[in-house]
Amino acid sequence: MRRVLLVGAILLVAGAAVAVWFITRPIPAPEGTNPDGTPSGPGRLVVVVVFDQFRGDYLARWAQHFGPDGFERLKREGVWYSDAHLPYACTSTGPGHATIATGAPPSVHGIIENDWYDRKAAARVYCAQPEREHARVPPLTVGGQPARGSGLGFGPDRVLVETLADRLQNATGGKGRVVVLSIKDRSVAMMAGKRPTAAYCFDTRDGVFHTGSNYRDAVHPWVEEFNKSGAVNRWVGKDWARLRPDLDYDKLAGKDDAPGEGYGAKQGRVFPHPMGDESTPGPRYYAAVETSPFGNELLLELAKKAVTAEKLGRGEAADLLCLGFSSNDLVGHQWGPDSHEVLDMTLRSDRVVADLLGHLDAEVGKGRYAVVLTADHGICPIPEQKKLPHAERLSVNNLLPQLPAALDEVFGPAPSGLTRWLELDGRDAQQVWPLVYLNHAAIRARGADLQKGTDFAAQWLGNRHNSQLVAFTRQQIETGTLPPGVGPELRPLLEQVRLAYHPDRCGDIIVISQPGVLVTGYPEGTSHGSPHSYDTHVPVLAAGLNIPALGKQDRRASALLVAPITAKALGIDPPAGAVEKVGW
Repeated sequence: MRRVLLVGAILLVAGAAVAVWFITRPIPAPEGTNPDGTPSGPGRLVVVVVFDQFRGDYLARWAQHFGPDGFERLKREGVWYSDAHLPYACTSTGPGHATIATGAPPSVHGIIENDWYDRKAAARVYCAQPEREHARVPPLTVGGQPARGSGLGFGPDRVLVETLADRLQNATGGKGRVVVLSIKDRSVAMMAGKRPTAAYCFDTRDGVFHTGSNYRDAVHPWVEEFNKSGAVNRWVGKDWARLRPDLDYDKLAGKDDAPGEGYGAKQGRVFPHPMGDESTPGPRYYAAVETSPFGNELLLELAKKAVTAEKLGRGEAADLLCLGFSSNDLVGHQWGPDSHEVLDMTLRSDRVVADLLGHLDAEVGKGRYAVVLTADHGICPIPEQKKLPHAERLSVNNLLPQLPAALDEVFGPAPSGLTRWLELDGRDAQQVWPLVYLNHAAIRARGADLQKGTDFAAQWLGNRHNSQLVAFTRQQIETGTLPPGVGPELRPLLEQVRLAYHPDRCGDIIVISQPGVLVTGYPEGTSHGSPHSYDTHVPVLAAGLNIPALGKQDRRASALLVAPITAKALGIDPPAGAVEKVGW
C-alpha cells in the first residue's frame, strides 16, 4: 500500500512539474518575428499615404461616419496629431510633397511653389521639370499636351536636399526598395528621390500609368499588365453617385448646388456626376475618372499590385511605398471643402485606407509594416459662400496691371525697349502668385534704386483695397524686418514667409492676402497656397511598426514631423535637412 501511495505521489509531482513547464515554457515566435512580435529580420515596409488637399479638420468633422477599419483603426492603434500645421506660407502641392519627403521647409528643400520664375533661364519653370528632356515610358501613342506639368518629363532635379528615399537607399546600400505611385507627376517626383525602384504617375491623354527614361527604359511587368487590363475603363457610362444616400449630406457638409461650385462644370454641379459623354474612353473620360473617387480606387488597385508583385516588406532591407492620392485635390478644387462631393470623397477615402490596411495585413503581415498618413496642404472655402469676413475672388489681373503705371509715376518712364516693370504678367504671373518678380534691368535703366522700387511696389500691393493683408520684400524676409506700419501681431506670419523663401528662386515680393481672399485664375471652385490655417492644417496620423499607440495628441504640432516619423518606422536616420525630432 505504501508503495502504491509513493508511486502515486511521484506521478502527481511529475505531472505538476510537466504542467508548470508547459505553462511557463518559451513559446516560439511566429516565423520571421522576435519573441516580442517585432520583425526578426531587416524586412519591413513603411507606407506613406498622402491625400492631396485633405484638410486636417476632416478627420474629426466626419469621424462618426467612418468605418472601424480605416482612419479610426489608425487613430486607435497609433498616434494622431490632430492640430498639425505646415509652418510655412505658399502651401501648394510641390512644396507639400517635397516637405513630406525631406522633413525640411521650402527655404531648405527649394521647392517654393509649383511654378516659379528662373532668372538665369528667363522663364517660368515647373517644380518637377527636369534639367533635360526625358522620354515617356511607355511612349505616348496619341497627341496632345499633358494635362499638367511639363512636356519634358518629370524628375527630382530641383529638390535641393536629401529625401527619405535617398536616405533609405544610402543606409541600406541600395537594398531598400522605393516605390512611388500617384496621379500627379509632381507628387511622384518630389517623393521618389534620385534612384527609385518604381516611379509612376497617370496621363489623361491615354489613361496610362507611366514613368520616364530618367528612371527606367521599360515599365515594370506588373505596371504593363495593369495598363493592359483595362482597369481604368471600368467606369465608362457610369455615374459617380453618393456613397451613403442614408446620410444627410446637406447637414454634414452644405448645399449640393452651392454658389461658386463646379469649376468648369465638366461633370456637372450636382450629384450624380457622369464619367464623361464619350462612347469610348478618351481624354475627357480619363480626366473625369481622376476628378472623382474612382481615381483613388484606380491608384489603390495599382498599389496593391505593387505590394504583391514586388514582395514589398519581405526583402533584405526596409522598403518604402509612397502613395499620392491626388483625386481629393482635383475634386476639392471644383466643389470646395463644404460640398457633398468632398464629404463623399472623404468617406470613400476612409474605405481606401481600410482596403489598403487589409491588403497589407494579408500580404506583409501585422507587425511588419507601418502607415504614415498626411496631406500636402488644405483648402480655402469657396469665396462666394462667404464663410470668412473678407471672402472675395480675385485674379492677378485685379492686382498687377495698375502697378507699372504707379511705378512710372514715381520713378519715371524707362528708355525705349526697357519699359516692363514685371518679369511676368497674365497667366504666367497667376501661376507664380504670391511671388512677384520685378524686372531689375528696367529699374536700373531708369537710374532708379532697386530697393526703393521694391519697397514702393510692396507697399502698393500690400495696400490694394482691403483684399491684401501685407506684402514682404526680399530684404525684409532676409533680415526678419516687418514692413513700415505693420504691427508685431504679423511677426508669426513673417516667420511663415521666411520658411517659404529661397533666395535663388523666390520673387522680390511675397504678397499675403486676407483670410478668405482667393487670388486665382479659376472662375469658380477654390484653391490653396496661403499661410492661413485652412491651408496649413493637415492630418498627421501614424500606426504600426515602431509607432507607439499614443492616441490623439491635441497640442499644436508641426507637420514637418512626417519625415522623422517615417524614418523612425524605417529604422533609419531622418534626411539631413529634416527639422523636427520625434519625441518618443
